[in-house]
Amino acid sequence: MIYLIAIFAYLFFLTGIAVYKSREVKTQADFSVAGRSLPPWIMVCTMLAVWIGTGSIVGTAGQAYRDGMAALILPVGIFIGMILLSQIAAKARSLEAYSVPEIIGTRYGSAARLLAVIALVIAYMVIVSYQFNAGGMVLEVIAGKKDPVAIQVNDELTKFQVKKGYLEFQPDENWKGSATATFNVKEGDTWSSSAKTFTIDVLPPKDILPAKEKIEKQKIKNYTAIKENNFARVIIEGYDAHVSNKTKLYRVASLPEHGKLVLSEPKLTARKATVIAAVFVIAYTMLAGLLSLAFTDIVTGTIITVSMVVAFPVLLYKAGGFSGMQAAFAAMGDRAQHMQFWGVYSTTTLVNYCLPVFLLVMGDANQYQRIFASKDARGAKRAVTIMIFVALAVELLIIAAAWVAASMIPDPENGRYVLIYAAKHFMPLILGTLFLVTVVGIIISTADSFLLVPATTFIKDIYLTYINPRAKEKRIVFLSRLLVLVFGIIAYLVSLAFAESKTVFQKALYAYTVYGSAITPCLVAALFWKGATKQGAIASIASGTLVTLAWEETGFIRGLLPASISGLDAVLPAITISVAALIIVSLLTKKREITRKD
Repeated sequence: MIYLIAIFAYLFFLTGIAVYKSREVKTQADFSVAGRSLPPWIMVCTMLAVWIGTGSIVGTAGQAYRDGMAALILPVGIFIGMILLSQIAAKARSLEAYSVPEIIGTRYGSAARLLAVIALVIAYMVIVSYQFNAGGMVLEVIAGKKDPVAIQVNDELTKFQVKKGYLEFQPDENWKGSATATFNVKEGDTWSSSAKTFTIDVLPPKDILPAKEKIEKQKIKNYTAIKENNFARVIIEGYDAHVSNKTKLYRVASLPEHGKLVLSEPKLTARKATVIAAVFVIAYTMLAGLLSLAFTDIVTGTIITVSMVVAFPVLLYKAGGFSGMQAAFAAMGDRAQHMQFWGVYSTTTLVNYCLPVFLLVMGDANQYQRIFASKDARGAKRAVTIMIFVALAVELLIIAAAWVAASMIPDPENGRYVLIYAAKHFMPLILGTLFLVTVVGIIISTADSFLLVPATTFIKDIYLTYINPRAKEKRIVFLSRLLVLVFGIIAYLVSLAFAESKTVFQKALYAYTVYGSAITPCLVAALFWKGATKQGAIASIASGTLVTLAWEETGFIRGLLPASISGLDAVLPAITISVAALIIVSLLTKKREITRKD
């Protein structure tokens, strides 16, 4: 309860700032770019708070739990991207723009501008959606669980209880072997006569990796493998189509001989927690836009930096130093490479992980919106230059803290939200509370920012360009707030679709790829390459978006390619085709323009 009280007190504090600042919002510039009034030190805080979001605290930290020390290489894309962005910042600020599509439209025309808006909205709705999901995850974990209930034969379970993994198998202490539980499934109004079997292999640590690889490779359903003295989530697949979550779909036909089934439900389900997070984020963003975000980010950016600097040595001490970590990983059996930096990731994996982040940094409308909010071009460049080192340091501390904490969390189920679990179980109460409050603040800041950008973009690049160019400031601010609400609802609906299909890390890479391959090439060209043409920009945006969606969602393109190429994520094919389209089409259409002039 201490954690929850602290978090809600912090949310109340943020709300107070938003309400106070909302009275200062009189124009579109106030709502969208904080009146172009931010000095470099505030810019650094707000840029850090929007960048170190769910993708870092939950996604990248979760990847560090799975991969160990090797994850320390993941921020290389951020580092290189920030260096290049620092060279772009001053020129971008001098344009006096409100949005990235506005820059693209000014350079390439209305068709390219409209396509940029579409690509931005698609990517940012995905990003906001997993911020909502992550907010729900955090609140669910912090709220804790109800008292576990032992399951008996003939007990009935809902689709939601089984699908979410609240049903757990707990083997006998030090027991190894194969356990099964069987279930009748409701077919219409009757229970099936044949029982459906769920199998759990309880193995010694040395055997767990081959078993998991077999399950993953052969895609075996209703089967899992765990190390001895751990627990397994019983998630039955294949029998839940067209049935309400509240329907009692499964009835226990038999229990495992060695162990027990336990229903372990959270006090606050992720779905309800996600609604709470979404409502707060949407309401908070509607109040004062970037004007309130920038000032609350001063607190959030400072606290996350301080808490990570303190948390890392505390966790390392708890883990027994590097020698204690090495011994712990060795004892786990499935973490042989967790003390290894090189050789864990293949070249393909590094490209899949680092390139999307690099592309997002280079073209991220959030960072550009903060650049547009700077007092002047010089201050914008100074802030981004400082951010190179601050963002890299905080990202590395997050990964390092997750890596250290992983040595104390042998059970992957508890490691899903490794830093949140570590804050509750391994950090002193004050530090853990501060860290969890900051995590919630970071998620809110990131979600608010990624929600504000599409609203600003739609107003500037659609409404004021094509519908009502002479709209009054009061009407613009009202519509901006209304669009925040609309896009927030859309993002929530996307969060429902994505809730089970991907991890946070995968969702982040997907969204970064959509945006980075579509927007970044023509944006950089708009600022630095005079030879880029309108037709080249349109071809680049369209091809980058379509290749990403086709590669990830349909699998059609992958099926036509050899295994060595089809193993890539969408990012390399998408950015390659996007850049090639920009250059080739620009050169061809440029020649036509010269010929026509002659």
